[in-house]
Amino acid sequence: MNYSDRTYPEIVRDLLTVLTGGTIAEVHSIGPEPPDLIPLDHRPVRRVSHLEGKIAAGEKLLNHTFTERDFELVGTDQNPHQYVALRFRAKGRKPAPNTILTVNYYPERLRPTPLTDISVGSVVRTLLETVSRELATQYQQLQQVYDSAFIETARGGSLDKVAALVDTVRIRQGHPVGKARFSRRSGSPGSVHIPVSTAISDGGGNRYLTSAEITLLPKQSTIEVWIQGEAPNTKPVEAGKLTVLERGIAGIDRVTNDEATYRATEDEPDDQFRVRARRAIHATGKGTPDALRYGLESLAFVSAVTLTEYPDPAVPMPGWVRLDVALSEDSETNRRIVDQRVEELRPAGIYVERQWAGRIALGVHADLVLARASLATSVLAEVRDGITERITGYISGLGPAGALRVSRLVSLVLQDNRVADAKVTMTADGHPINADGYALPTGKTASLDSGAVSFGEVRFERSASPRDAVLIQLDANLAATSLTIKKDALETALKAALENFLGELSPNTAITFDRIAAALRNDAQFALVRSQSVIGFEQEGGGFTELRDNDPAFVIPAHGTLRVRGVHITEVTT
Repeated sequence: MNYSDRTYPEIVRDLLTVLTGGTIAEVHSIGPEPPDLIPLDHRPVRRVSHLEGKIAAGEKLLNHTFTERDFELVGTDQNPHQYVALRFRAKGRKPAPNTILTVNYYPERLRPTPLTDISVGSVVRTLLETVSRELATQYQQLQQVYDSAFIETARGGSLDKVAALVDTVRIRQGHPVGKARFSRRSGSPGSVHIPVSTAISDGGGNRYLTSAEITLLPKQSTIEVWIQGEAPNTKPVEAGKLTVLERGIAGIDRVTNDEATYRATEDEPDDQFRVRARRAIHATGKGTPDALRYGLESLAFVSAVTLTEYPDPAVPMPGWVRLDVALSEDSETNRRIVDQRVEELRPAGIYVERQWAGRIALGVHADLVLARASLATSVLAEVRDGITERITGYISGLGPAGALRVSRLVSLVLQDNRVADAKVTMTADGHPINADGYALPTGKTASLDSGAVSFGEVRFERSASPRDAVLIQLDANLAATSLTIKKDALETALKAALENFLGELSPNTAITFDRIAAALRNDAQFALVRSQSVIGFEQEGGGFTELRDNDPAFVIPAHGTLRVRGVHITEVTT
């Protein structure tokens, strides 16, 4: 039931129609194709006063009131002057497939009514509008009562009562809150899932819980999440005190709070509270498709779940459900935990066919056009990192049979207003995807390896002017062994070699650590220790980038001029 459909204008319209002997809210179902004729129940018909339904606008359905430009009343071949049905015009709007039409109309033979004056301001019209206003008010109040029963729409005290059904309580003013930073263990691959209510403490009895479920994406080293004290009387702690992760998480090296926790100055907003309550409801639900899906997705090592009812269209067998489960960490133990969770959540009498989803390695390549004449290299790296994070999050959420669309990827790239345009291409298992979209096969899930999101040419929307030109200073801090000449003389020689190397480069050129090492190589004078060497690029007006062995290339901006500021050698003894 939904009470929001009865607004004041609708109530007035229908009451006036009934008052004057008309027929209201006659419903007709539209099939996959709109029929040529829609016969009305009380025929013959004098006129249609209102016709509404839904029209297709792309993938969305919009409410629409049809006019006489869209439809006409028609009769039969034997009696064309007696109207019995609706027919939509060839050039008019038509109702969307599989929707409902609602029509108000006046039959040819009207029921007699003693009320004749329904003009605005008349006694009859005033009484009718008064009653309609009261009815509309009641509908709004009933809608509020209805909305108060659901997590998605309840507010304030009503949301508190709904959340209390799953033992979730709003964080009140004075409750200790803060943020914690989780750091990835060096060398750990893939995504790392951190469940909601993960406990951390200071080792002295002050215990905090994470307020949301978060995921540390591939190549992302740290992530912050809101935390709350386990109880209102938990003490606030100073920065750097919350370092004890009470239950180890694979891939997480350490946790800390960069800033001191504090007492909340106001109650938790509805939007934040609703997220926690929704998670609690999903965790406690059983016996429904959503309970199966969310119950499995809440496991830290499950990356995607697709549920299909009646998986074989040729044999529509009731009570048969197929689950395709993708694991980020595949092991016998994790598979056994999944099967146990399925048994806990599945309804009695339902057969669950569980399949382990395979993986398809996807790759995304983006060529960017930036909305300016220049951009600091550090800012460009920030733009790329943001794009990588958004695309990785989108693809990681695709389950088996999910659809990957180029238009969606482009929209994720363009969310950064520093990007004016982009060309995005995709690969699946190394093979180019030439279509505008790609549907994952049933039983397969998407995976993104390190470096799967790559970037090609970076262009600027407008040409750089002389005033856009900026100087980029290069500092080389090198570690070396086997020095055969004095360090001062070697630094002077390497600085000259670097200047010669940079003089041959043009704007938009990518500089890798390998290219610099090759330009400086002189086996007769020294041996470079690559793991301890770093090249720094400092841009005039702000921006600093460090280039180490195996780091992504540094791209010379279109307006940039590189100068060697200094070369420093640290001799390493073996």
